[in-house]
Amino acid sequence: MQKNKDLIYKQLKKITTSQHFVKSKISCDLLSYLVEASLEGRNPKEYTIGVELFGKKYEDTDKPDSNIRVYIHNVRKKLKAYYTEEGSKDPIVFVVEKGKYRVRFDSQKDHRPPKDNRFLLPFIISLSMLLVVGFLFIKQLNEEHNPWKKLPLWQSFADNDKRTLLVLGDYFVFSGNLPTGNVGIYRDFSINSEVEFEHLIDKNPELIQTLSKSHLTYLSKMAVFCQSSIYKVFAQTEGDIHVKLSSDLQPDDLKNNNIIFVGNYKNLGLFENIIRDLDFPFGISSTSEQLISADDPCAQIYEPEDSSAKETDYALVINTPGFSDNRFLFFLSSHDIGNISAVNQLTSPDYLLQLSKKHPKQLQSNDFKALYKVEGINKTDLSFELLRVD
Repeated sequence: MQKNKDLIYKQLKKITTSQHFVKSKISCDLLSYLVEASLEGRNPKEYTIGVELFGKKYEDTDKPDSNIRVYIHNVRKKLKAYYTEEGSKDPIVFVVEKGKYRVRFDSQKDHRPPKDNRFLLPFIISLSMLLVVGFLFIKQLNEEHNPWKKLPLWQSFADNDKRTLLVLGDYFVFSGNLPTGNVGIYRDFSINSEVEFEHLIDKNPELIQTLSKSHLTYLSKMAVFCQSSIYKVFAQTEGDIHVKLSSDLQPDDLKNNNIIFVGNYKNLGLFENIIRDLDFPFGISSTSEQLISADDPCAQIYEPEDSSAKETDYALVINTPGFSDNRFLFFLSSHDIGNISAVNQLTSPDYLLQLSKKHPKQLQSNDFKALYKVEGINKTDLSFELLRVD
């Protein structure tokens, strides 16, 4: 108990010296009085507070003291403002409930806002619609005339007993003050994880006053387009598929499921080490970093481009065995247009049949890497070229 009291007194001192309290002696004295009374197990009345703290004398002890109520209201208001800003990460939250004059000491986790998933609403709606479409597909298609289960790439998922996770690569963001004066979220293309954010703060400690981690992430439009195409395949193969964000993925997911990952080279998350351990006879590089490292230092390096006229992206499709009789299928690109085009083509029976005729050995092995050059404007591809299959 003494340890908890010490922490409470430490938090009390921090609160009363904060910008929200330091200029109001009445609020500081009242909060200190209420904390002390609460630790002693007392629940003081307005009369008691007036006499003991403010030295008042009452002729009628039962008459409400409106001044005390105003002081208490101000304390509640200042506490709310304090925990919104300076005290947002304090381990203890002081709560003075309405109608009561004692302090409740809550854990910070009890006051965390629920995770805001509104940004996923379009995705959830589209997913629901696709499930309905998938059901109609299954009813209309005859198993004997269903070509999907015999197609390379998807056949291994249809024949595998494990369920499939469609993992959508979501982007890391952090909170900070906006030019408008409000608090909002920022996306820095060079910061793609909490570790990289911590490195930023370590190098620039002054930013700790203005920036903080956010519980939000975001998906680009690419996720909805690709999820739609892939779900159509599984609707026809009657495969078991579920969706998960890469930020929510757990290590056990990599062992217990087949994985289809659709995302950017920069938001691989748990898959980063898997991709790094693979052998590549080519490299992919941006202007600032190496996205895919080639084994041979003399190997050809492909660089995505982005101009006002058009985008040039290099989409990489990797089909490889997993850890425990499961499959990994990766769709990687630098821009949305790369993955949208690659997924659209590789979920087309006509295209897959043509590809399997040109490269039968690689596709039948279920262990290959296909590199595509995609050019387009505003997520619409103007050209789609297979550069190599390894």
